[in-house]
Amino acid sequence: MMPMFKKALIILSLSSVVVVPSLATQVQGAALAPQEKAATYGEEFWVSLTSPIPAGWVIVRTLGTQNLIRNVSGASYGTEVEVMLASPIPSGWVMVRAFRGSNVIKNVNGASYGTEIEVMLASPIPVGWVMVRAFGGSNVIRNVNGAPNGTQIEVMQASPVPEGWIIVSSGGNSKVIRKIG
Repeated sequence: MMPMFKKALIILSLSSVVVVPSLATQVQGAALAPQEKAATYGEEFWVSLTSPIPAGWVIVRTLGTQNLIRNVSGASYGTEVEVMLASPIPSGWVMVRAFRGSNVIKNVNGASYGTEIEVMLASPIPVGWVMVRAFGGSNVIRNVNGAPNGTQIEVMQASPVPEGWIIVSSGGNSKVIRKIG
């Protein structure tokens, strides 16, 4: 009797491995609306302070136990938004100034090659941008995305070196980088 019970238990276990995931897929599919509406630029939601903030969204206001978040995905180049200090900074955005306990961030996605922008010292540096000089309590960054091969630029020692660039020389407060491909 005991071997038969073990065999039945094994068959039951194996069938649950196959059946349960397929049922879960059917249930998940049934729960979805026929056409989910994608979030649009400027859309806002109140969320709990403990809620994760999705990529492309920022915190624009806090009230009690809630944050007001805004979707900034799809914003035009140069768009500025005032955000709370605790707000994430989306990819391709920089911090340009502090303002009444908050930061003003600017969208630099779509900037043309060679564009320079003054940013706060704590600002993230977007991919393909370099720090070219310090200016008081800020840094000036330059977009090198789209630079032709062979381009050489003098940047600050603390500057990131974009992918496809090498350091030609380094000394003092600066280094020279060159695009090789």
